[in-house]
Amino acid sequence: MHKALRSSAFTLVELLVVISILGLLAGLAVPAINRGLANAKAGACLSNLRQIGIATLAYAAENQMRLPDAGSGMDPAWAKSLTNFISAKADKKNTIFVCPGALKPVLNAGNDTEIALTYGMHGGLMPRGTNGLQLNAIARPSEVILCADMCQNPGNKGWSPNSIESPSIFVSQSAGRGAVDLEQAISTTTDNDNGNNPWMRYRHNGKVNVVMTDGHAEAIAKGKVLNKHVIYGQ
Repeated sequence: MHKALRSSAFTLVELLVVISILGLLAGLAVPAINRGLANAKAGACLSNLRQIGIATLAYAAENQMRLPDAGSGMDPAWAKSLTNFISAKADKKNTIFVCPGALKPVLNAGNDTEIALTYGMHGGLMPRGTNGLQLNAIARPSEVILCADMCQNPGNKGWSPNSIESPSIFVSQSAGRGAVDLEQAISTTTDNDNGNNPWMRYRHNGKVNVVMTDGHAEAIAKGKVLNKHVIYGQ
């Protein structure tokens, strides 16, 4: 007597179970992949800022230790000044000044006289339209921000303004006169990409990537950027 052969095909229930398991695995994998991509972009951004910091120090060394002019209007003069000090191929130099994690599309410059920009320089160290300060005027180079992620302007090719000028302490340094709590956090009122905002942008999982005036780069959590990171004269 022959035994009945069991079918090797999936039953509908088994198929549904397999599909459910695959869906669950995909649901777990996608967030992990997204986190990995975000971390990779944050790391690439820090690398960009590190190169900008090194280029700034090299520029200063050839210019009586003076920092570059930020530029006027929407002209990123400081970035143009640094291109000759960045060790990258000509067609890659523009990308150094654009954060890989920028949330708004960034259009290319389109010509050799412009540079796409999503980073901003410290507006007090490098005022618009005039010479920047000398490095020896900075009291704490390892703590004072030189350049950082900045809010984008969708109406201007997705580019950022030239320099960080808000909150006003960046430019006026008024809080640096007399006694001031260097450990007090600065304002983070604006953190979006909806206009010509001269504020820093905390686009990396709630952190802003910065390079300090000694050339090292780091990430600082929102609410943890302090007066000591902005005030350079004490």
